[in-house]
Amino acid sequence: MSIAEDEAERVYPTRYWDGTHVKEKFYCDTDDLQEAYLRGREAPPSDVEVEAVAKRLLWRSCKKWDGIESDCVAKDEDDAWNYAGEIPGFQEEYIRQAKEMLEIARKAVNE
Repeated sequence: MSIAEDEAERVYPTRYWDGTHVKEKFYCDTDDLQEAYLRGREAPPSDVEVEAVAKRLLWRSCKKWDGIESDCVAKDEDDAWNYAGEIPGFQEEYIRQAKEMLEIARKAVNE
């Protein structure tokens, strides 16, 4: 199950009719669906989204992660992220940049 599916289940848990295995159903019109879509598009990015962008920014920011001509030795994005966590404030700066980039993208969609 994806993170989004887990979040949806927490916010809107599956409900059944009177202890049966029959799920409750509700009906909505297109206005309701459009409102739900807009809320999703306008929602702030989750921590998982922000961290994913921050990891990619960090990975792309260093020219070499192979240890040659660099103090950064990492085999992939996660390894680089863990390495950056050992340097005070390093991850936080990439998280700040990621939030800013995602905010710019959301603003462009909502204008």
